[in-house]
Amino acid sequence: MHLLWLLLVKVKKRSENFDKAKLKASMKKAGAKDAHATKIADKIKGKVKPGTTTVIIRRWVITELRPLDAKAARAYETYKKPGKKN
Repeated sequence: MHLLWLLLVKVKKRSENFDKAKLKASMKKAGAKDAHATKIADKIKGKVKPGTTTVIIRRWVITELRPLDAKAARAYETYKKPGKKN
């Protein structure tokens, strides 16, 4: 007899207002120039609607940042929050 163990990952869904400064800071931590981070944060702020997920915002940032600074885009894309397990 084989036992199959399933690992369940629970996602806590919570709503939070869009914070342009927080988004800009995260891009700068990835190595983006201030001007690039400001431009992208302004553009994304105009796209965010109720229900927009952080996954979507993250994709938008990577798409916008890659042509401006590929290295920062890669760092942003691969960043894992401390304490998160994969």
